[in-house]
Amino acid sequence: MGDQYGKANRFLYDAVPSNISLTDFCDMAKFDQMMKDWAESTGLATVAVDNKGEYISGYYNFTDFCERLTRKSAEGLKRCIECDKTGRGIYLCHAGLVDFATPITLDDGTYLGSIVGGQVLPLRPDEEKFRRLADELNIDEETYISALRKVNVRSESAIRASAELLGNVINMFVRSSYREHMNASSLLERAHIIASLAKIYFCCYFINIEEDSFIELDATQNLHVYSENETSAVKLSEKLSSVFIEHEFLSYYQAFTDLTTLPKRMEDSESISYEFIAKNTGWCRGTFIKVAEDEKDMFHVIYVIQNIQTEKEHDFAVREKLQEAAVKANLASMAKTDFLARMSHDIRTPLNGIIGMNYLAMKETDDPKVTEYLNRIDISSKFLLSLINDILDVSKAESGKIELHLEPYPISEFNLYIKSVIEPLCQQKNIRFELHENVSADEVPVLDIARSNQVTFNLLSNAVKFTPAGGTVSLTIHERQTSPGRAEIEQIITDTGIGMSREFLEHMYEPFTREYPTADYRSGSGLGLAIVKNLVKLMGGTIKAVSEQGKGTSITVTYPADMKDRAALDELKKAAAHPDPLRMDGMRLLLCEDNELNAQIASQLLQLKGASVDIAVNGRIGLEKFAQSSPGTYAAVLMDIRMPEMDGLTAAGKIRELEREDAGTVPIIAMTANAYQEDIKKCLDTGMNAFIPKPIDPDKMYQIILNAVNKK
Repeated sequence: MGDQYGKANRFLYDAVPSNISLTDFCDMAKFDQMMKDWAESTGLATVAVDNKGEYISGYYNFTDFCERLTRKSAEGLKRCIECDKTGRGIYLCHAGLVDFATPITLDDGTYLGSIVGGQVLPLRPDEEKFRRLADELNIDEETYISALRKVNVRSESAIRASAELLGNVINMFVRSSYREHMNASSLLERAHIIASLAKIYFCCYFINIEEDSFIELDATQNLHVYSENETSAVKLSEKLSSVFIEHEFLSYYQAFTDLTTLPKRMEDSESISYEFIAKNTGWCRGTFIKVAEDEKDMFHVIYVIQNIQTEKEHDFAVREKLQEAAVKANLASMAKTDFLARMSHDIRTPLNGIIGMNYLAMKETDDPKVTEYLNRIDISSKFLLSLINDILDVSKAESGKIELHLEPYPISEFNLYIKSVIEPLCQQKNIRFELHENVSADEVPVLDIARSNQVTFNLLSNAVKFTPAGGTVSLTIHERQTSPGRAEIEQIITDTGIGMSREFLEHMYEPFTREYPTADYRSGSGLGLAIVKNLVKLMGGTIKAVSEQGKGTSITVTYPADMKDRAALDELKKAAAHPDPLRMDGMRLLLCEDNELNAQIASQLLQLKGASVDIAVNGRIGLEKFAQSSPGTYAAVLMDIRMPEMDGLTAAGKIRELEREDAGTVPIIAMTANAYQEDIKKCLDTGMNAFIPKPIDPDKMYQIILNAVNKK
């Protein structure tokens, strides 16, 4: 439905164009924004046309399948034009997409234009059918099927409800705008219009405030009787209030129609309105319209009453639909959260095996080369874990809350990390990677290791992605002391890649923004730079980019950091190394874990520190082992959450209910891949003492267990 197809279909409703144009009285920016918001929220395509067939809004969500392929074919365009002429309401186009057409009208039915769109599938497509259609239209089959797979699928009821909602909202906006436009006309025009349109305003009075007089321009018979033989506008208002307004609205209506305060209330307004329920009439709207003061500086108004019962019923219906949509959106959000929680668990479980086994392997080997490989596996797997945490931690992502965890980060560890994750990417593309540093040998910066790594990795991986083979990617690090114990860290990431345009540089940090959405550069969500921008801001830093198409890009990130004396940190490490503060000699622990590999890893990790471990393969067996043991046998219980027969939450609750002296005091520690804040709260509410997320960080696990046991 692009410009290349000329004027839009004027045959949708066989309507005759009126002389009224939408653009004469509507705020088209608000009109367009409503169209855009609806398209983004529903995933359906839409565009609006006026009563002459001219497009008056942006095109939103129109598919490549239709626009760039079907309509680009001569035969396809011919069939599409035929569909445009005959389609109305909710209909199926020749290519199998569901479209809709909704009229835009005034209250009296005057046709002003149409909203058309849709561009979705009613069900999953039969690809063989579309391959045959591609042959008929002389379109490359694979390109056509690829575009087809990107088309959204919606039920007919969902399309119909969405189209009706858009039509109702747009028509409400248009009609309201038209009424406001009419109110802006001259006094004489408004008086004639109000007096003549009895079906819109069932009573109309011209009021002189200073003289307390009125002229009845129009009124129904049951109200006209109260104006006969009456000259005071104030007394007329009192009569109407007593016989016309439902009791629950009476005091508010009397305050609204108080003519003594009306001039003050209308100082900055051309009109004011109040909606109320009238006896035997239903919902009405009373409106005072200011009239220019006359040569005697007298204040005049026109007061009209309109029956809006139908409008209110329509509003209530729309509101009910919106509430239903909100409920559905909430259910969808809950489903998303549940899905991500399950994904978190399913991803963390095997990752726990990788990290745990790698940790045990590092304890078993003295081979320097093997140790180096294992260290790189450890760094890469923990980085993968940090990415999983960022993606799957829904509560933090939705609330925008990310906490920094600061700790000393030696440059040697940073270099090892960078080489582990970036050098393999460069080797795959035959790109040279250079690392330069100008840092203090005597001090170590205090940073959030995961966040600073994420910033550097995102920028370097982008540089690698957009640099062709034979190019160069470099990272240069500077430290500049700004005050005693304080420094500014500067990282400059430079590449010889394809670069960015000046226009794109202004939008590069916006979410889902990509300059090269096709060819070799289509991979990625467009979120990387947006995440970098937010993290750099969180760390109190700045980021700036310089780029030229065809020559490459240079991005400079700076952020402040506290600095710690390297020698003092080394002494602390030596002091902490002997004796081992994490020993658990003599402790007997009950481990409830259904995954055999995870149970083996956790058991070996605990035995390294001198603990003995009893294993239960589900919550029921764990409960039985604890119940059958002598009081005080177990120093702590480590409990997985998801287990067959009896889950960890249930088992923990039943242990607390046992009638024995240590049932209420034995530390019960959750040890699970369910790492959401909601999961942690459930564990603590059930009576557990602490929470160890998977994949297990051995040192953190030891510390949590020792803390829980020592507090008992």
